[in-house]
Amino acid sequence: MATVAIYTLGCKANQYDSEQLKKEFVKRGWKLVDYKENPDVFLVNSCTVTGEAARQSRQRLRKNLPGRNRPFLVLYGCYPQAYPLRTEKISGIDLVIGRLEPQELIDRIEEFSDIKPRAGDREEIVPFRGRTRAFLKIQEGCESFCSYCIVPRARGGIWSKPVIQIQEEVEELLHSGFKEIVLTGIHLGYYGKEREQRPSLERVVREILKTPLPRLRLSSLEINEVSPELLELMAEENALCPHLHLPLQSGSDRVLGLMNRQYSAQEFMEKAAHYREAVPGVGLTTDVMVGFPGESREDFSRTVEVVRRIGFSRIHVFPFSSRPGTPAARMPHPISGPEKKRRSHILREVGENLMQDFNSQFLNREAEVLVEDSLPVQGWSPNYVRYYLPEHHYRGQLLRVRGEKIFQDGIWGKEVQ
Repeated sequence: MATVAIYTLGCKANQYDSEQLKKEFVKRGWKLVDYKENPDVFLVNSCTVTGEAARQSRQRLRKNLPGRNRPFLVLYGCYPQAYPLRTEKISGIDLVIGRLEPQELIDRIEEFSDIKPRAGDREEIVPFRGRTRAFLKIQEGCESFCSYCIVPRARGGIWSKPVIQIQEEVEELLHSGFKEIVLTGIHLGYYGKEREQRPSLERVVREILKTPLPRLRLSSLEINEVSPELLELMAEENALCPHLHLPLQSGSDRVLGLMNRQYSAQEFMEKAAHYREAVPGVGLTTDVMVGFPGESREDFSRTVEVVRRIGFSRIHVFPFSSRPGTPAARMPHPISGPEKKRRSHILREVGENLMQDFNSQFLNREAEVLVEDSLPVQGWSPNYVRYYLPEHHYRGQLLRVRGEKIFQDGIWGKEVQ
C-alpha cells in the first residue's frame, strides 16, 4: 500500500486543509502514517506568516533528506504560494507546489513521484485524530492587506462555503463524536461578503445551533465584525461559547495607521467594553505585535496601557517578522531583536497578570470543562479558561468542575459529582 505522511504548520485553517487532504488520500487508496515511519511520500503543509514559520517548513523537510530510501518530499501550501521563486530554489525537495484542491494536488504527486496505490486499498479515517475539538473552515482568503501581512498573497481572494455543505460537515463531525467545533477561516468575518444575496455568519451559527452539538466556538474576528445578533446569540445560547478572539495588534493609533488596521485604540476599547457588558463572563483574547518598524517607546507604552484597560483574558504576544513583498518590509526604523524581546517579555508579564485577574472570578464556581489532555488532566471552559484536574479522565469528556485555586496558566479544580 502506498503510504503518505502529512506534517502541518500554522493556523487552524491549515489544520483543516490537512484533514481534507488526508480524506482525499485515503479515498484514493493511500495509507496515512507518521512521518517517522518511512513513508513513500512526506508532505509539509507549510506556513509563511512569519520568517520562523517559513524556516520550520524548510527544516522539517530537510530532516528527511539523508539516506537512500528517503521519501518523495513535497513542500505545499502558503509558503510556495507566496514565494514561488524562492521556494523552487530549495535543494533536495522533489515537488514544490502552492495551494491546490486536494484532488489536483494528489494527481500531481502521483504523476511526479510515480507512486500509485493498488486498486482496492482502503482504510478508515477518523477526522482530527488525537484532537478533542474539530476545526471547520467555512471561509477562505483575505482582502484587508494589513501592511505586515503576506496572507492575501498566500491565500488569494475571498470565498465562502455554502451553508448546506457546512451542515453536512457538522453532521459528519458529530457522528465522529466531537463535542466542540471551532468555526474558522482566513478572515472569518468576511464570510459571505463576496455575494450580493449572501448568507451571514449569524445564519451559519443559527443553523449549527439547531443540531445537538454541545459546543460551538468562533475563531478570530476583527473588532468591527461582531454584530448585535452575534452578541445576542452568545448571551442566550449555551452551546455558543462566550469567547471572542479580537486581534488588537497595537494600542497606538499611529502604529495602527502604519499597519493599515481599520480602527482606533479608543474604538477598540469601547467595543470591547460593550461586548463584555452584553455577554457576562465572556473571554476576550487577542494578538499583539511588538517591534513594528518605527514603534517608539511611547507607542509601546500606549499598547501596554490599552491592553491593561481592556483586561484581556489571554494575550498572544509576537515580535514583528518582516515578510518580503509586504509594505512593512520596506518601512524605515526597524526595531532591534533585543528590544523586541524586551517588549515581548514586558507584555507577556502584563498578559499573565490579566489572565489571573480574569480567572479569579471563576474560583468557587462551577464550569463545564471539555477534557483535552490527560498528562496532566486539563481542559477548557466555554469562555476559554484552562482547568487542571487531579482525577483521571478520558479525553473528550465534558465535566462539571468547581474551581478551587489559581494554578499555572489556569485554574485547579475538581469534578462536581
